[in-house]
Amino acid sequence: MPAADDSLASFALGHPLHYLWGLAADLAFAVYTLTLGPLAILSVFLTRSGRPVDVIGRVWAKLIVWTCGIQLEVEGTHHLEPGRSYVIVSNHLSNFDIFCTLARFPATVHFVAKKELLKVPVFGQALAISNHIVIDRQDPESAIRTINAAVARSAGGMCILFYAEGTRSPDGKVGRFKKGGITLAINTQLPILPMSVSGTRKFLPKSAKVIRPGGRVKIVIDAPIETTGLDLEARDELTERVRQVVIKNFIETY
Repeated sequence: MPAADDSLASFALGHPLHYLWGLAADLAFAVYTLTLGPLAILSVFLTRSGRPVDVIGRVWAKLIVWTCGIQLEVEGTHHLEPGRSYVIVSNHLSNFDIFCTLARFPATVHFVAKKELLKVPVFGQALAISNHIVIDRQDPESAIRTINAAVARSAGGMCILFYAEGTRSPDGKVGRFKKGGITLAINTQLPILPMSVSGTRKFLPKSAKVIRPGGRVKIVIDAPIETTGLDLEARDELTERVRQVVIKNFIETY
């Protein structure tokens, strides 16, 4: 398998069948998205519930993982307590982090979306009905109230995912963590679940256009870190503590 920084040309010439598999995976990804996306939106409008998005999103992710021949291993699921809410803080290597997490994480994962997305025709209306959390990033207090209300409405618990680096890693290493997820956890007093994702970068490096299928991915969920009683003065120290846990379980060469 080519290294993550190989050129697209060498990928195609050195592994022609692999390259064709990648093109087929790209096509399948488009078909899955164009088929299941409208179905999810329609289901939200018909049921007036966000549950169809959760179910269809997991099916979509599993299809992508299967099509790309990913051998996916998840460790640490015993750390999740049924019915409890968490803030998941993870490293970010590739868009495949999302697909693999949605496909195999043992609880429903929710994302925090900016309110500007509500203006997108049809999609924005479906987003407003869905179980994902829409916040005003310019009004932190309102954002906290919105998230607390969403957690309170979720009888089965809610897992809110943050990619702490803010963007995909450019070099395959764990970079500096931004403080948004940690701040949210402290303000809502929700426990933090450190999560380490290894192996996803090789499937779609940041500059690549064609999927490079076939290989292993490992997701490790570590023990929750409680935030009860903490205030924002602990934010810097807690951010670095979580980052060190993520690094501990991350395998750069996986």
